[in-house]
Amino acid sequence: MKKRTKRFVAVMIATAGVLSTSSVAKAEDVTGGGASFPVSFLTPAIAEFNKIYGHNLTYTSTGSGTGKKNFKAGTFKFAGSDSAVGDKDLPSFGWTYVPYLAGAIAIGYRLDELKGATLSLSPNTINGIFGGSIATWNHPAIANDVKLSPPWGNTKKKSDVRGASVLWENASRTSAKITVSLLPAALKANKGKKLEWFADKSKKAVKTVTIGSKGEYTMTSTVNLKDTYSIKVGGKTIATYKQVTVKLPNKPIQVVYRADTSGTTNNFCQYMAGAVNSAWKINDAFQSCVPGGVTKYGSRFVGQPQSNNQANYIANTNGSIGYGEVSYYTDPSRAAKGVRAANIRNAAKVFVGPTSAGYNSHLAGGTQDARGLISFNWKQTSNKTAYPLGAVTYGLCQTASDAKNKVVSQFFQWVLNDFGPKNAEALAYTPILGGARTNAMALAKKCGAS
Repeated sequence: MKKRTKRFVAVMIATAGVLSTSSVAKAEDVTGGGASFPVSFLTPAIAEFNKIYGHNLTYTSTGSGTGKKNFKAGTFKFAGSDSAVGDKDLPSFGWTYVPYLAGAIAIGYRLDELKGATLSLSPNTINGIFGGSIATWNHPAIANDVKLSPPWGNTKKKSDVRGASVLWENASRTSAKITVSLLPAALKANKGKKLEWFADKSKKAVKTVTIGSKGEYTMTSTVNLKDTYSIKVGGKTIATYKQVTVKLPNKPIQVVYRADTSGTTNNFCQYMAGAVNSAWKINDAFQSCVPGGVTKYGSRFVGQPQSNNQANYIANTNGSIGYGEVSYYTDPSRAAKGVRAANIRNAAKVFVGPTSAGYNSHLAGGTQDARGLISFNWKQTSNKTAYPLGAVTYGLCQTASDAKNKVVSQFFQWVLNDFGPKNAEALAYTPILGGARTNAMALAKKCGAS
């Protein structure tokens, strides 16, 4: 079914009501696995679900490709995938997609010579880096992007508030936008405290908000290019920014890609093919997505299995760059090693950071078909707030009526109705909301229903 139906409008709505759980009578052991993209979300979600409902639901991060294969074989009762199921992986039993979460894909890099600066990269530059034609960090394309969006550097290696991180975007030459993310524990510990954007020279806050129940806070302000700015939570500094003069080094670029079959890779390749260069292929294997393949680039391209290993390799390798769910690159331990997430120039020619709000803005221009699959629009030339690179992650569940499938249904309904809207932003993801959430709830109810 390729017919597209409802326009996907990502708007916040109030979620209320109690899930019907009468069909799930006793504790069940339910095994699932697949996509590594949503693991930072699924780990706390599954722990809380099991605590509330008494089940033993488990999820193993294997990558989307293995998840789809194991779901077809029956090894996984349910699976996770960030890409559509291809013909070779179609199960013989009844099943359905459940779109339950979305999130930005970050371009993560470590380049110590930048001294904490956040790079802004245009689509053509990203195409050159990951397509192999841009081989060194001082390439003119990267230098031109630096001129278009002069970088600010975070000089503070470690946040004084565990679980709090900041992304900086240039709104113009003399104004900026910051996005502060608080993991659930940090959000709980700092609720009611002040979040301050502090001008160090004048010793006063240029913007202040009170931390409430949201996990992500965005503020915009004019900036003095000669000043430094500290971002504080409850009086404790989580980042200190100043505009920096960047001297790009004549250093080889080490491209780090997912070596396993990956839905994150599929979505990255979709972006490259749809927004930049139609010569890119779209599948779960980076090696065959890149025009002409990667073997000709030798050791300058290196593969790592699963998102965590890929991000760790980048954190341990100066001069490296890769792609993955944003929480892997704002993680405090990796950030302390010098990892940063780049801003990307969107179709409206604005450099935007990989925030939940930015990706939510991009999703608003997408469409959803009858199966629940969401298609992206990378030509939103008037959408200045859209961050254009990301993924929607899907649950794969069986529709046959048995107790384990009903637990899977219960889990996805609870995630869509309760855990996601409350926690996704704090965990650096984007919840499924609005009309797309209504459709997803209907699909979740099909699990174990026939």
